[in-house]
Amino acid sequence: MAWAKSFVYYGTSDFSRRILDGLLKAGIMPALVVTTQAKPAGRGLQTSLTPVALLAQTKTLPWLAVKSLKHGLPTEITGTGADFGLLAAFGRILPKELLDLYRFGIINVHPSVLPKYRGASPIQSVLLAGEDITGITLIKLDEEVDHGPILVQAELKIGDSDALDLEAKLAEMAVAKLIQTMPAYLAGTKSLQAQDHTAATFTKQITREDGWADFSLPAFVLNNKRRAFTPWPGLWTSWQGKRLKLIATQPAVASLRVGEVGLSNGLVAVGCGQGSALIIKSLQLADGKTQPGQDFINGHKNFIGSQLPS
Repeated sequence: MAWAKSFVYYGTSDFSRRILDGLLKAGIMPALVVTTQAKPAGRGLQTSLTPVALLAQTKTLPWLAVKSLKHGLPTEITGTGADFGLLAAFGRILPKELLDLYRFGIINVHPSVLPKYRGASPIQSVLLAGEDITGITLIKLDEEVDHGPILVQAELKIGDSDALDLEAKLAEMAVAKLIQTMPAYLAGTKSLQAQDHTAATFTKQITREDGWADFSLPAFVLNNKRRAFTPWPGLWTSWQGKRLKLIATQPAVASLRVGEVGLSNGLVAVGCGQGSALIIKSLQLADGKTQPGQDFINGHKNFIGSQLPS
């Protein structure tokens, strides 16, 4: 299955890779894939390709990595003659020149039910807020962040998903909605609806420090934080001068002081605010492997009874 009009795909993250992969599996091929130049990372500051670039390379698609589009459009983009752009988690500001380039504009896949959760971290933010429902929204981009008119929306029950699970589900939903909706939009039979901008909420860029576990908070808040920040930056604390990542958790009630490590019904737990406790099902000490809580205390006898910082 191919769309009647040609398009350029813009994306960077793994969420975007999932969407592009889903379209390719449906026989929908972009004229060009545009991604961002990866930043050096790791101890050796090695530069690696973005997830979207790796997929494009594997599938032998024409692709281009850009640092920015603010200082003019590359001829690779302007020369495609494409009818529209399709964007998901690209991570760069688009100049008006690019927005005006395509006859049908640029359609953006945003993983929230807009106008709620505009910005850089909608998946993490709905989990932090303890929402029951999220979804995807396809909009036609304008010059403001996640502000353009809506092509279609779909909702999804979150359940017990963490950010990694939710990302996969939302990407799958986005592919289905794109396949279902784009032909009508390109044929001129699908109208756009303006967002209610008075109801807009905004998200922020996630940093490593956001994953710090403040045990004075209730356990359900920390559990939501762990779900939101899986796989990065994770929910973490420090113990004996090392970073300790809490991989799998569950809120509970236990008679422990805030930050005190103990046992609750035989399970490793940390005291939290409002008389709650966070069950630690699995954890990882810096430079070590992920271990079930019981295995960890078997190898670190002094963990039980220790006091974690808040």
